[in-house]
Amino acid sequence: MAMRKYLVLSVLGVCLLVLAPVTAAFAGSSTLPTSPTPTPTPTATPTPTPTPISTPTIYAGKNSQGQTLRFAVVHTASGPKFDPIFTIMTVRCQVTGDVITIGFGFFGFQIPIKNGKFSFVLSDISNRFRWSGTVTSTQASGPESYAMPGFDNEGGLQNCSTGPLSWNAQALHPGSGPAPAVSAAYLVKVTRASDGSVRFSVTH
Repeated sequence: MAMRKYLVLSVLGVCLLVLAPVTAAFAGSSTLPTSPTPTPTPTATPTPTPTPISTPTIYAGKNSQGQTLRFAVVHTASGPKFDPIFTIMTVRCQVTGDVITIGFGFFGFQIPIKNGKFSFVLSDISNRFRWSGTVTSTQASGPESYAMPGFDNEGGLQNCSTGPLSWNAQALHPGSGPAPAVSAAYLVKVTRASDGSVRFSVTH
């Protein structure tokens, strides 16, 4: 009986010795190593595609007086716009018979073209200017006119005007060269400011 008790205790002791390293191993690995959190790859921001800028179409021609004119058609997101560059007209005064050639240069104007037609009108106490027409991709035509008051030899007022004129123009090919210099007795620079006001500046 004593021998059996001794053997049981011996076997139990061996089992404890065998289990001890396993228990220690499990105890040591109770906190498992954590895998590092992967760093997210940054998403590349796509480069915006620039909006192409359309080259204006330049038109050059003459009016029924034989005087030159030039304008551009600007292609915008809201539709084509008439952009006047210059026109030359000759006015005749009804009393004195004076004949005056006037060149008009324009800055800051863009007039909507609707259904292929535009109308550009400037009118104040001393000027009445009209330029309108029909435009296609290759040519353009229409009427224009100008009128202003003037004094006669007796100090009275007279009308100095072009009367109704017609004009025709052709679209120029790219690289056709710069616009010719405007030659006239009077040069009128017509400028439209950002607030919509229009200023006339005359040189002789």
